[in-house]
Amino acid sequence: MSAVLRDPSGWWAAAAAQGNAMLQQAWAAAGEGLGPEDRADGTALTLAPVYPAPGVEALLITLPPPQAPTECHYIALVRAAGQPPRYFVAERGIEGEGGAQRAYWAEWRFSPGGGIMRMRGADLPAISPEAFVAAAVASCGAAPPAPQAAPWQGSRPNTPAKVNRVGLFLGAGCFTLFLFVASIGGYLLYQEEGRGLHVPDTEVASVAIEPDKPFQIQFKWDGTGYAFNNVWLVVDEGTTSGANFKVGGNVSCSRGSRAEKVDASLTRYGAHNVERKSGAGFSAWLYLMDEYEHSSSRPIECSGVIAPTEGTWTKARIVVTQRQRPSDWFAQ
Repeated sequence: MSAVLRDPSGWWAAAAAQGNAMLQQAWAAAGEGLGPEDRADGTALTLAPVYPAPGVEALLITLPPPQAPTECHYIALVRAAGQPPRYFVAERGIEGEGGAQRAYWAEWRFSPGGGIMRMRGADLPAISPEAFVAAAVASCGAAPPAPQAAPWQGSRPNTPAKVNRVGLFLGAGCFTLFLFVASIGGYLLYQEEGRGLHVPDTEVASVAIEPDKPFQIQFKWDGTGYAFNNVWLVVDEGTTSGANFKVGGNVSCSRGSRAEKVDASLTRYGAHNVERKSGAGFSAWLYLMDEYEHSSSRPIECSGVIAPTEGTWTKARIVVTQRQRPSDWFAQ
């Protein structure tokens, strides 16, 4: 996703010649440092061009079958009407009644603030490439036409008009109610789709960290429904090297997640609250990973080892924040 969003047209052009090789390289890089028991078999990864509608073309990537919610069945790059390709995924959903399998589409894109956000779509009518691509294509063409001005129905110039005050009062009341509903709806829409998933928020846990030394941090999500428990490296006092700072390492959490290789820097989408200081100094929040979990009284414990690969830090913390969308509150 990061590689595609950095240069969608360039990635598309390269994929035309060596798409399957690019997939295998990305898959191998993502699995570096993991044992065989923690790797999914990527030998069956495929990339295929499809032409779902006139003037629309797509690259469909089929992934290994997902084992848990939010893991992906498919990825699609969709290019319509000469526009840059857009990045869609078909994610496994939480099982429905009787264990029925569910999937929904989502889109990853740049947010107005410059970060990357995930726009969740509706459930797919079927877990199939055809249903997924059709939903992605519909999203690309979902913008409504611009409204046309209606003919003027008011009074002619210099013609006195009667005022129906009852109508004015009723209209004002209805307009006020409309504004209230629109404000609530707009706020919920912003929380659901407009605000990024991985953005700094209220700290629920924090622990000091040193380079190449193991850390542990414990916290709970005991609210309602699900939440994204975002794990950050907060560099309070750091120094760049060549105007950049990078960290690498591995982080895992206790509720069954596998150790994840982390790779973050000041120049990638996961950098927030970056403050450049005198000389090469800086402070910043760097997103490492998240743990999407259902409410429970059981604590979650994350641990790992990370260290700078470019630049240094003299004071840093591992911080956990929690982010919940309206749909996560209702999720079961």
